[in-house]
Amino acid sequence: MSEIGVKRVFERMRGIYTPVTDLRRRLLMETVRFILDGKKPSEIESLPFSIIEMGNPMYRCCSYRELSIVKQRLRLAFGLPLVEEREHIPVSSGIEKAFTSEKIIETPLVNVIRAACEKCPEDQVIVTDGCQSCMAHPCSIVCPRNAISFPEGKALIDQDKCIKCMKCVQVCPYAAITRRVRPCAEACGVDAIDSDEEGYARIHQDICVSCGLCTVSCPFAAISDKSEIAQVTFSLMERKRETTSPKLHAIVAPSFTGQFGNKVSPEMIFAGIQRLGFDRVMEVAYGADCDTILLAEKYTTKQGKFLGTSCCPSWVLTARNSYPDLAENIADSYTPMVETAKKIKESDVHAKVIFIGPCIAKKYEALTTEVSGYVDHVLTFEELAALFVAFEIDLSTIGESPAIQDASMLGRGYANASGVGNAIIRTAEEKFGITDINFEKADTLSDCLEMLKHIDKGSTCPDLVEGMACPGGCVGGPGTLASPPTAARHVARFASSAPFEFPVCEKIES
Repeated sequence: MSEIGVKRVFERMRGIYTPVTDLRRRLLMETVRFILDGKKPSEIESLPFSIIEMGNPMYRCCSYRELSIVKQRLRLAFGLPLVEEREHIPVSSGIEKAFTSEKIIETPLVNVIRAACEKCPEDQVIVTDGCQSCMAHPCSIVCPRNAISFPEGKALIDQDKCIKCMKCVQVCPYAAITRRVRPCAEACGVDAIDSDEEGYARIHQDICVSCGLCTVSCPFAAISDKSEIAQVTFSLMERKRETTSPKLHAIVAPSFTGQFGNKVSPEMIFAGIQRLGFDRVMEVAYGADCDTILLAEKYTTKQGKFLGTSCCPSWVLTARNSYPDLAENIADSYTPMVETAKKIKESDVHAKVIFIGPCIAKKYEALTTEVSGYVDHVLTFEELAALFVAFEIDLSTIGESPAIQDASMLGRGYANASGVGNAIIRTAEEKFGITDINFEKADTLSDCLEMLKHIDKGSTCPDLVEGMACPGGCVGGPGTLASPPTAARHVARFASSAPFEFPVCEKIES
């Protein structure tokens, strides 16, 4: 799949509030309310009926199918493994394990809900009703496999012969021929999705890198990731009830600004997070600054073909899986999330750190042995929005709030494609006098693989390489609320208001 193709399928529904969006957010919100209302695990079977109305289907053909899907999504929302009804296990099975403030999620994080999957065809070139049975028949003339016939005047493509060269699509004068693909598979840059024996979408977990783009590309809400929103809610309740419990630190990814609308400032978002019950809210752009300094220093002593950025876990996994020799050039530094959490725990070993950002891959990263001791839970911006609604926090009513001064202009720019590379280049020049760095970047996994292929062949020889899994960078992550172009503008604006231009990585005071 080309980079343009991945971006196209991913961006189709972004920024549009669809029934799929509605279902995801209602379910997360009701999950939090269920916990805040003090409901017991045994009452979980009643929770779906606060989301759907039996006899009045909102999303599907019938209420019973909706009920089945919602039950399965609820297990994932509580952080539990997916259980299909045909396994004859109730949704409440093991639910008591989720009623905790401790981490419980395990891999696989991204799951296909078969009851919701519509068995979309994997990849077909088809003739639509737009075919006018024209006399010229250019489609059949250019077809190299003679796959097109005209049994009743209109074109018909033999799928067994078709090689999807797209020549017929290009020459049809009525644009009546199109390529139809499974949206989730098209969004997957590492080809981890195909069909199982029954036609349902299937994720090959040994290939999947947890980028999560499939979760927001499926128009049937048939793919979902596991959430830690329940455990974070219990953490907030525990902190409010027991003042001696560990302090809660929310660390917020640089892409946060603009996620809650044009009228909600970054300061209002931070204030809203604090009202949830967090003791401290901090920019992950601080960790980006630490990374920038470290990577600029590493560049001065680099010995491989290039220095690769390490901020995106999905990009790093993709490189390691597909080009292990080249992956050795990727910096072994921690991501900004981990750098920020690490510094917090150095000042308060008992602190509990919750990362809030656009990324599902960060949930995977926080499960790894090297990182699990620093980051306790991970939330997306969509999950944060559900917390705001359930806790009845209206960001638009928050007045003047303290200025945010944790990070530099360059650190805040990490959220946009080229932001990481630009920060390293500018810092290397400022601190070490290094100039003329040959820089390449890619901002989808398919594009990342294409970039690595050219480097491996020697057709390009960059000094610095930036890889991002999501279109446009972190602003295009699956856990975002705003459209990527809108978010990118807000990130640039907020970066320009930073208290300083170049990165500083000072010790965090407890």
